Amino acid sequence: MSKRTATAIAATLVLLAACRNDEPAPLPDVAGAGTPVEIPDSPVPTVDPGAETGFTLGAAAVTVTGTVNLSETYPALGLPALWVPPPGDFAMTWAGAGERVLTLSGVSFTAQQPTSSERVLTFTIQASDGLLGFTSDDGGCLVTISPALPDRMGGTFLCSAISGEASDGPPVTVAAQGTFSAE
Repeated sequence: MSKRTATAIAATLVLLAACRNDEPAPLPDVAGAGTPVEIPDSPVPTVDPGAETGFTLGAAAVTVTGTVNLSETYPALGLPALWVPPPGDFAMTWAGAGERVLTLSGVSFTAQQPTSSERVLTFTIQASDGLLGFTSDDGGCLVTISPALPDRMGGTFLCSAISGEASDGPPVTVAAQGTFSAE
């Protein structure tokens, strides 16, 4: 490197250092001078468990195959019907005739997720010998929620093998698929 090139590089570095401003720009006072700002000790809950979702319509359906083969519909929303779009809590129930219900609850999400302790699917169906209850919280079912909007939600589920129990019978394992919606 020539002496002239080294001098040019040194001069450039000196100029860059002189142009640099190490002091950050002051932040604007958004609250205004003298206005106190309260900061809560803990986050304020965003979900009121007693609040209604505003949903008035909803329906769900399930088809099971295997040891038992039948389709069940749940034409109305039941209680609870709590929906907060992701990330929020939800507990949605669809009601059928008698004591038949389909419930999906946990932490809301979009797209497809396996059931877990944070995403629980439960449904009851009327078999020839009484009600059968099924619950998946172990990854045995895939649930898809789309749309996941403040005023509308819905989706599908698919279980390759889900075990259920009758009140007075042996466990039953079936495949299940279904749909759900609310608005």
